[in-house]
Amino acid sequence: MTLPEIEFEFSGSQYELMGFPGLQQGESLSLVLDGGILLPDSGAERWYTVQAEPLEKRFVRIGPATYAFAGRIVEAEIEYGHDQLAYLSIDCGPIHLRVTCAPNDDGQLPYGTWETRFISGLAYLQGIVEDSYENPVGRTTNVIVWHFQRLILTPGDAVFGEWHESSELPPHPLGVDRVFVTARVHREGI
Repeated sequence: MTLPEIEFEFSGSQYELMGFPGLQQGESLSLVLDGGILLPDSGAERWYTVQAEPLEKRFVRIGPATYAFAGRIVEAEIEYGHDQLAYLSIDCGPIHLRVTCAPNDDGQLPYGTWETRFISGLAYLQGIVEDSYENPVGRTTNVIVWHFQRLILTPGDAVFGEWHESSELPPHPLGVDRVFVTARVHREGI
């Protein structure tokens, strides 16, 4: 059985929280895969919709660290107030995805944005290794690092705007560069 491959952005702040350990191909990481804030509008760049009827679990890469997903909501924490927010953990098959669902224009979440319902949408994936636990839900996924792609954005750098692929991430700050990690989900993470 081939291990599922995923790609996620790995932020400079996450690397700093880890203490810039230097990472390389073959290393294991345990992380929360976070899809960020989603809007209840399929015309938005990142969106979601909920329903009572079952959906097939899906997690399909459609662009750099961008996934179309569908699955069952297995954890939900709803924040009530002027505008509602829902923090969800979704079983998408090979991974559990954490997302934050924004409300409709009236400040209310779409009906059914809670556990035991089904959700689909479009999310941009970030890997969270050092979690602040401000978000009350989320399950870890164990992965094996496959390779890194680094977009050089340091002003004045001779290779500004270029992508560089490598099998290791050096033990120093990333600055303004963007790093995407390609990894394989551990068998026990499936």
